[in-house]
Amino acid sequence: MDKGLRGGRVNRINPMVQQIISDCFLNSSDPTLNKATVTLVSTSPDLKKTTVLVSSIENNKSSLSQSLSRSKQKIQRVLAKEMKTKYVPTIIFELDHSFEDIDKINKIIGTLNDK
Repeated sequence: MDKGLRGGRVNRINPMVQQIISDCFLNSSDPTLNKATVTLVSTSPDLKKTTVLVSSIENNKSSLSQSLSRSKQKIQRVLAKEMKTKYVPTIIFELDHSFEDIDKINKIIGTLNDK
């Protein structure tokens, strides 16, 4: 059976983590994080690590990456305070490049349609 269809703790934890981190972004004093969006949360089955994909309206990936690294400990503390589980996963932030890939594909399709 596919792990994604199995259900269980991870499928209940992922939306909780996404909501808590999204709230942290909205309440942040950093304007770069205010414009950031959590696109995907993937937690390991043992709840030790969670990978959070983050995208932003702005294309300034370096400032987003710096803001995430500066705020990581604070967000980790908020996550530990808000979650009512035995284990609190360690956050691993990654930048989501899927929107850039979609733009590239749309440009390629546009050039093919023009021919």
